[in-house]
Amino acid sequence: MPDKSVTTAEFLRHFGRYHDEARLAPLTLTKHGRPSLVVLSAETFRQLTEQADPRRAFAAGETPPDLALRILGELDRQSAEHGSD
Repeated sequence: MPDKSVTTAEFLRHFGRYHDEARLAPLTLTKHGRPSLVVLSAETFRQLTEQADPRRAFAAGETPPDLALRILGELDRQSAEHGSD
């Protein structure tokens, strides 16, 4: 978690200053004494999202059609392969 935190009200009052600070290091905004948001540079955000795990989980009926076809095709292939043993 970022080292520096400020209230949301303080952030809004001094936006320019905190904007510049957040470009150098992530800044936690608090609301009612609790962390609520983290402001960080676009470059830091890009780096974090590029490192994200590409795996996803889908609820029943929410799987994208192209992925569902690939999964079903692989299941059919494996079923045929193991069914002939």
